[in-house]
Amino acid sequence: MFFLQFIEELKPKQTKMLRPVKIPTIAEVFANGSTLRFIEDSLMWNPPRRSPHILTKIAPLHPRIIGLTTEVSKGTYLIQLNGIYPIEILQRTLFHELAHVYQFEKGLLKEMGKRIIWKDSLYDWSQPWGERPWEIHAEELVEQLFVPICEDDI
Repeated sequence: MFFLQFIEELKPKQTKMLRPVKIPTIAEVFANGSTLRFIEDSLMWNPPRRSPHILTKIAPLHPRIIGLTTEVSKGTYLIQLNGIYPIEILQRTLFHELAHVYQFEKGLLKEMGKRIIWKDSLYDWSQPWGERPWEIHAEELVEQLFVPICEDDI
């Protein structure tokens, strides 16, 4: 019995090889017709008004956070997308985050540190995500306007 255990311990250990995960590029995430139409129709202004400046990056966010939009300064936004998610989810999330840019630009949504103003009503971050009216509005825009692409379109 001891001999069999000794032989078993001498066998090379099987190691699990991590397979590299392809992280989508920003260009791939933006390659969606409904997203491009939303940007053109809802976020591009005619002069003399300046269109918003939107920076987008794949970022190492918490695994439960798929996307995050921050107003860096007036008219400048940073959209971060979590690269651990597949492109289909990131494209939908990008549209959702662009809806937040729209909300900021239209004056519907304002961040004031720990407080949020949505359509002149005051909220804070303790409001559950699914009950936040700005998130509900963004999801409604996604449901109405976002068209997922099939794999053949990529």
